[in-house]
Amino acid sequence: MVKLKALLGVLAAACMAAPAAAELKPETLTMVELQDQMQPHWVWVNDVSFTHMIDGRAYLLDADTGAFLGMVSGGMAHGVLQIAPDARSFAVPSTFYSRGSRGERTDVVTFYDVKTLQPGPEVVIPPKRFMSLPFLSSMPTTDDGRFSIIYNFTPEQSLTIVDLAQKKFVGEFATAGCALAYPTGPRSFFMQCQDGSLQSATLDEAGKVTLGAVSKPLFALADPANEKPLRIGPKTWLFFTFDSQVRAVDASGPTAVVRETWSLLGKGEEGWRLGGLQPVAYHAPTGRMFALMHAGGRDTHKDPGTEVWVYDVRTQKRLQRFKLDRPASSIAVSGDADPRLYLVLFGDPNLEVLDPASGRKLRTIGGLANEMTVIQPSPVGRAAGAP
Repeated sequence: MVKLKALLGVLAAACMAAPAAAELKPETLTMVELQDQMQPHWVWVNDVSFTHMIDGRAYLLDADTGAFLGMVSGGMAHGVLQIAPDARSFAVPSTFYSRGSRGERTDVVTFYDVKTLQPGPEVVIPPKRFMSLPFLSSMPTTDDGRFSIIYNFTPEQSLTIVDLAQKKFVGEFATAGCALAYPTGPRSFFMQCQDGSLQSATLDEAGKVTLGAVSKPLFALADPANEKPLRIGPKTWLFFTFDSQVRAVDASGPTAVVRETWSLLGKGEEGWRLGGLQPVAYHAPTGRMFALMHAGGRDTHKDPGTEVWVYDVRTQKRLQRFKLDRPASSIAVSGDADPRLYLVLFGDPNLEVLDPASGRKLRTIGGLANEMTVIQPSPVGRAAGAP
């Protein structure tokens, strides 16, 4: 007991002799602003947050430095960003529930500027937008950047139109069983219908949708085209079938027509398939198309690519192919004269940045998320009139 008392006395004396802890000073929070326009090698990557879907978001990255520039929230089952043609602002169609994953549903389009990435005005829209793993044709904008076109599926199909300039809801328009939207000019687009035909449509100055003529079926039911075509001109889209056949669709007339048909495959390559969530990319200045390819069966069109095959779209010839050190489910390319090729794999937290001329890896931007899907490069640097 005597020893215990002596020990306690020593400890008490030591505590009394110790200097007082320095008072913690409050940390000053600061806001860092970006440039007011996206740069040619800035790129947005969607994180659909598949395992916690109420928390979707998009990351803004600098592909030249590997810097993480910022993030915006996209709510439940985040889709894509609607980036203005001048790359100074963007809108985000989003879904939220009053109790997180349940309760009253509210769909909004939120407006942001690039400089601060802070949410601005919101427009409430019908709570019907199509929610899935994202792809670009579910919510594009018109070529002039004036209107947002949002595909709805309840399972009734319709389109919601938002005036992006005036930041107001225009209306909801039935689409008679046809889906998605593929722009073909400042105020025109077409939709993909269940029998393989394409429905044309236009918007007037107020944003009202008028349906036009319907094409004849352009894709065989035995070898249907997927819903991820590639735009290579103002009114030209390349559709890809499950057997990796290409259908060049021209929408310059009253109805869309297939102008050319060709194959991604050469002799002895019948076992290869195009696949992925965002399987093709187009570099307008050079006319080169980059395709994610893998060896697999006929119904593996959603599998990631193990190689990138590069084509000259004008001649329809393959120029090169290079193996990837890991598979990729999405591919995109910057639109400038010194382009970067971007790759992500759903389930992997990295964005890979490659030299598209050689396939050489330039850098990996890691630590992002495991459920990245759509890649959206900056519109800065794209050739005039390029998609």
